[in-house]
Amino acid sequence: MASAFTLTLAYLGEECSAADAGGAFAAYITGNVASNLIGRLVSAAVADHLGLASNFYFFAVLNLVGAVLVYYTVAQSTPMTQMGSAARSPFAAWIAHLRNPQLRAAFGIGFCILFAFIGTFTYVNFVLVRPPLSVGPMQLGFVYFVFLPSVVTTLLAGRAVDRWGTRPTLWSSLALAAVGLPLLLLPSLAAILLGMVLVGVGTFFAQAAATGFVSHAATADRGSASGIYLACYFAGGLVGTAILGQIFDRIGWPACVGGIMVSLSVAAVLALRLQMTPTAKT
Repeated sequence: MASAFTLTLAYLGEECSAADAGGAFAAYITGNVASNLIGRLVSAAVADHLGLASNFYFFAVLNLVGAVLVYYTVAQSTPMTQMGSAARSPFAAWIAHLRNPQLRAAFGIGFCILFAFIGTFTYVNFVLVRPPLSVGPMQLGFVYFVFLPSVVTTLLAGRAVDRWGTRPTLWSSLALAAVGLPLLLLPSLAAILLGMVLVGVGTFFAQAAATGFVSHAATADRGSASGIYLACYFAGGLVGTAILGQIFDRIGWPACVGGIMVSLSVAAVLALRLQMTPTAKT
């Protein structure tokens, strides 16, 4: 799934014009937002009625259907012409991307985004099921409807970048997520759900903006640039669960929320490095 995600981002970057790329990336990220909601609900329903094994079979078939859909709908993409007499090796492309300070900043932002997102939506579940909230298993499944507003708002990320630039869009979305964090500490289900909505809207919006920026900032080998970005993105989720899990167990939920705030703050600082270039608008 990570490979398919990377290749699709590279395909959109190659096939869409500069004017259309922002909207295309926002639409694709919106599809992923919807999958977070629908996939969780469908998975719970299938596992509940048909068992855990049937759940895996169901999603295996769904992925095969996706492969058939790609085969019949996605046009063959022509590789970009490489500068020089010979094409660069993948390692040379990676080094070139990592030497680009703007791309390095974007990779770091991706790391921080999933760090914050996973930290929030993994450990808030433990807060919801324990007293005083004591949310039951069925109610906990419906909690994921907090992703529903993001399905609508993420579509607007491309327009926001075109109108205000990448940096203001990132700062605004990260600030919105930060506003939601204090609500996660209140002993009120409504407040926590609102906080989750704000964190979801903010992080998904920031993800769409950062993803589009990587495609614009990488003048060549966009597939490898998207690959590095997503490697950093998923690494942020891995590190976030490991670090914030220890903080949650040893210190508590407020400290865990503090760690999430630090991650959003680092992302905001890294956004300062996203400067104006001929191929990337800030």
